[in-house]
Amino acid sequence: EVSDPLASVDSAWVALFVAYVIFVQLAVLNVITGVFCQQAVDSAMHDQELCTQAILAEKQWYCERIQNIFEHLDEDGSGTITIEEFESHLESEEMKALFASIGLDASDVWTLFKLLDIDGGSMLELEEFIAGCLRLKGNATSVDLAKLSYEH
Repeated sequence: EVSDPLASVDSAWVALFVAYVIFVQLAVLNVITGVFCQQAVDSAMHDQELCTQAILAEKQWYCERIQNIFEHLDEDGSGTITIEEFESHLESEEMKALFASIGLDASDVWTLFKLLDIDGGSMLELEEFIAGCLRLKGNATSVDLAKLSYEH
């Protein structure tokens, strides 16, 4: 119906009109597809940023929790934890549960203390305690295994 007036003039005009409609329709669809693709790329970039922020927030929460455990273990308020303080607190089920809540097994107190005592000074400072807990948290990675292999 739309092309009937053009058909009365010449059939070439009908072909040109159909080609024009197809071209415009494809161009509009291409623009719409481009907009959706750009939004998807922007969204993926934003999701990566959100993921990074979530990891950093989780690490911050984890460090605060470790600091609270350290303050609970440091009976005398000296800023350090001795093996005696460590052993006396880890006999309680509450402290074992706190360590379990941050992903650490506290069943072998002596080994755990030695692994946390990075400098070998027989006393744990806050920074050393946090660094040790962060290092021991979670499963061993390929970097941990390679480091172990390299050291031996």
